[in-house]
Amino acid sequence: MELEAASLLHGKRFPANQGCAVDVESLLYVAEVKNVKRFSLLQLERECVEIERVGNLKNKSGLVLLKRSAGKGRETEWLVCMTAGTFREMSGALPTETHDG
Repeated sequence: MELEAASLLHGKRFPANQGCAVDVESLLYVAEVKNVKRFSLLQLERECVEIERVGNLKNKSGLVLLKRSAGKGRETEWLVCMTAGTFREMSGALPTETHDG
């Protein structure tokens, strides 16, 4: 899964046995990769907050890439999750937030 996620982000995969704080890192992003059958909202929130912290230390956006494991031969979609703070940094100011008269 980490290799597929690295391809999505045009980044480099870090194998779990290397003890890195992130699974994937690219020029713009750091990411934690999860391939799970079940994952609570609380777990997702904690992962998003932690990867945001790691991303801030590296001046990059922190993402959680989540893919549900539905069984052999059953494809599921990647979900890209982040905190609102990370989203705001990535998207920039909203049109209603500009101060142009």
